[in-house]
Amino acid sequence: MSAVNKKYILIAILIFFSVSSAFGAQITFSPRLTLSEEYTDNVFRVPDIPELGLEPEEDFIFRVAPGATLGFVGRKADLSIAYDPYYSDYKNNEYLSRWSHVANLAGNWQMTKNTRSFLTDSFIYAEDPQEEDAITGRSGRNPYYRNTSVIGLTHQFGERDFITLQYTHREFREDTEFGIPPDDSTTYSPELTLDYWFTSRWGVGTQLAYTNGQFEITENFENTYAEVRLLYNYSRRWDFFIAHAQTYQDFMEDSEDYQIYYQSLGFDYNYDATTFLSLEGGPLVRDYNDSSEEYGFTVFADGRKIWLFQRGNIDINVRNGLDYDYASTQNLGLFYYTSAGGTANYNFYRNFSANITGSYRYNAYVDLEPVRYDNIYRAGTGLQWLMTSNCSLQLNYNSIERQSNDAYALEEYAENRVYLGISYFPRNP
Repeated sequence: MSAVNKKYILIAILIFFSVSSAFGAQITFSPRLTLSEEYTDNVFRVPDIPELGLEPEEDFIFRVAPGATLGFVGRKADLSIAYDPYYSDYKNNEYLSRWSHVANLAGNWQMTKNTRSFLTDSFIYAEDPQEEDAITGRSGRNPYYRNTSVIGLTHQFGERDFITLQYTHREFREDTEFGIPPDDSTTYSPELTLDYWFTSRWGVGTQLAYTNGQFEITENFENTYAEVRLLYNYSRRWDFFIAHAQTYQDFMEDSEDYQIYYQSLGFDYNYDATTFLSLEGGPLVRDYNDSSEEYGFTVFADGRKIWLFQRGNIDINVRNGLDYDYASTQNLGLFYYTSAGGTANYNFYRNFSANITGSYRYNAYVDLEPVRYDNIYRAGTGLQWLMTSNCSLQLNYNSIERQSNDAYALEEYAENRVYLGISYFPRNP
């Protein structure tokens, strides 16, 4: 664990004891235990290419997962610490059997009436790619760990006026096979966000961010991002804006530096807590320092809709945008993405429910030559039976398929999983 993470944890502990003693915090402790068996038909998530010696392998994985959450809530502060280790026993690949660790910390301190400090830390050490495949669809079973720490301060100085300062520290480490050196990484990211409404209708929004990326193999870089928006509040539900955003990517060695300019018109629509849509569009220019420029009209969107029913709900979301794949296994650089997904939940009885999920994600990695395009499809369904007030049984099925245009289709795979687990969570330990 890095010195930075130790410092954050020390700050959290100091907050815990000082606030609990000063404000009489209520302390809670919630233990839990899960026993499960999981079947996978492609444990290493490899493509089916027998001529290259690549064929999917099935396996059965038995897991024992004790865990607990320690929390406190005071008049001016709260803190939650969750730790969920689990042991995985592989039937067909015994050398993969090991302990994994997942830990999360979150704390808030209301320093004054309008000023709040916050702290989060998320840590995972595991070999299961399902724990880390949200963006790229990770494959393989190499052990890795990721830690993300955030510390910040936000101050509200008007009904809709606020300023937020935060610092994010990310670490990624991986154990590799066949003598391949890992591309371990650390990134440091301070950020400032400011919204100021100078009238009831007109305001300005500003975001400044800096990222310093340090890697074992990938070239180190500095990334500076700035955005300013002129805001217009049309009604309680509608906000319109004109925005200018600029990114400067400065590589430390041989790669060509570039700048990205994006001017856009857009709106935010908030009907209520169940309906949200943000849409903007405009010209985007990627200007390389020593060569050509790339032009295009780009639309970014982010939307969500939830339907609530007497026995369940349906939740759908859509999003597309521009992002960077750094501090990960492959470090693929700049990419455009489009994603859409949905979840439906239904309660057949008070103690018996079902769900179904599905999603699609398209990634275009424009820093690669040739450009790599990935299509990732996910689907799943599950049943949950609350057998007693503190014991539940879950049966889930999940599938993932990644299609890619990479050479020899080495990045393509499909996997199906079936999970059966029983969880025990005492109410008053």
